[in-house]
Amino acid sequence: MVDGDGWRALTMTALAAKLGVRGPTLYSHVENLEGLLSQVQTGALRELGLELQRAAMGRSGPDGIRSLGTVLRDFATRHPGRYELAMTEPIDQPAMVEAGRNAGAALTAMIRSFGVETVEYELMFICLSTLHGVLVLDRAGLFRGVRLDMDEAYSSAVELVVHLLEEAAAS
Repeated sequence: MVDGDGWRALTMTALAAKLGVRGPTLYSHVENLEGLLSQVQTGALRELGLELQRAAMGRSGPDGIRSLGTVLRDFATRHPGRYELAMTEPIDQPAMVEAGRNAGAALTAMIRSFGVETVEYELMFICLSTLHGVLVLDRAGLFRGVRLDMDEAYSSAVELVVHLLEEAAAS
């Protein structure tokens, strides 16, 4: 439902109708809509993190970053609503920190594989925001109707991250 209609369309009433139950029944499973959204948000980030970790296994350097980039884009394409929710302000900060451990570990491992000894949050933020920015602009349709190969644009963004990490390792 979240991937089809977007997380903003999720309501307890809509979910109950989709599940074929009465609204009050849902409250025996979650306290309120915010609690439900928090569960979806942390679940999406946890799932993404596991996929990123699998993609990082046995890889390093440019190949590893390209693999993470592919997984990130595939996840965002397969689960647009959950990806968007996972990339918004945490509803439950401690739960999101825990849910994001695998994603953070995968990215940290790939950055270290370039020879960067101390991985700063700023560098991680720049890597993620570069790729995420292309994904968001593509989904928003900002360049729809313009001669732009989005596959090529995303590939260029991944290569920009590779270059950034190579430069970070050299300095």
